[in-house]
Amino acid sequence: MSRTVWSGGGDVLADTSAWIVARRIPAARELLLAAVARGQVAWCWPVRYELLVDARGVDGIAAVDRLLEGLREIAVDRSVQRGVLGAMRALAAGASHGAHRLPLTDLTVAVAAQQSGLDVLHHDDHFDRLAAPLGIRALWIAEPPH
Repeated sequence: MSRTVWSGGGDVLADTSAWIVARRIPAARELLLAAVARGQVAWCWPVRYELLVDARGVDGIAAVDRLLEGLREIAVDRSVQRGVLGAMRALAAGASHGAHRLPLTDLTVAVAAQQSGLDVLHHDDHFDRLAAPLGIRALWIAEPPH
């Protein structure tokens, strides 16, 4: 299982975990904000929902909205939804019992990245598990926990 730490370049679909870690780790925040300024960061609706749930009140929600409105949206359409179901079936068929039991947000982000040709920027072991089966590159925003 690959655990590649992002160097700050390339187009990425940023998972909720990347945004949360960027708040805590200054070096990660600098890399992410520089990529945002270059237009290299995308989002999808499950991530937006989670960021809004995590926001601190009306001002926090408005800040998330302002940030994401300037970025590329990756649609979670019927194709992505069907891709999630396909990924769950493939994981269940090809691995140990329960291998398909991953958070739906993570599965959706991974499939949206796969279908849009983007890497996934994250701080969550689930994406390393999904990388090979989905043929995506999962990049850690900061050093993963050991």
